[in-house]
Amino acid sequence: MTTSTPKWHLPQATSDTQFSAEHLLGLHAHVYFEAATEAVAEALREKTIAKYAGRDVEVYGMIRTPAGPHPVGMFKIEFSREMFADVVLWLERERGDLSVLVHVLSGDEYYDHTQGALWLGPQQSLRLSFLKKRSE
Repeated sequence: MTTSTPKWHLPQATSDTQFSAEHLLGLHAHVYFEAATEAVAEALREKTIAKYAGRDVEVYGMIRTPAGPHPVGMFKIEFSREMFADVVLWLERERGDLSVLVHVLSGDEYYDHTQGALWLGPQQSLRLSFLKKRSE
């Protein structure tokens, strides 16, 4: 029997980051796209807005150039921990070939985008130098 390392794990407490689900500020999903997939991403964004209208989910605008740690264009979805399973499972089914970074919001940007993250689809190389650690 073989085992694989899961793409998602609940973060463990470290010396500079204390994590507990009760203290999460929420979650983000970043849907990445390039010029060739921008129309697909825009369609997914519109579909997400329609699907989650009136629920504890906010969908932000398209950012067409790299910004902060994000190496390519993306749009962001913000949601509560109560919506986690619904949003993530729906994104996995609907994302097509797009890459999606899902991460916790703990107050430590570096931790959130590394240890507190999961990828749907191919992992992008984040520009981690843009992220602040809680102690900074």
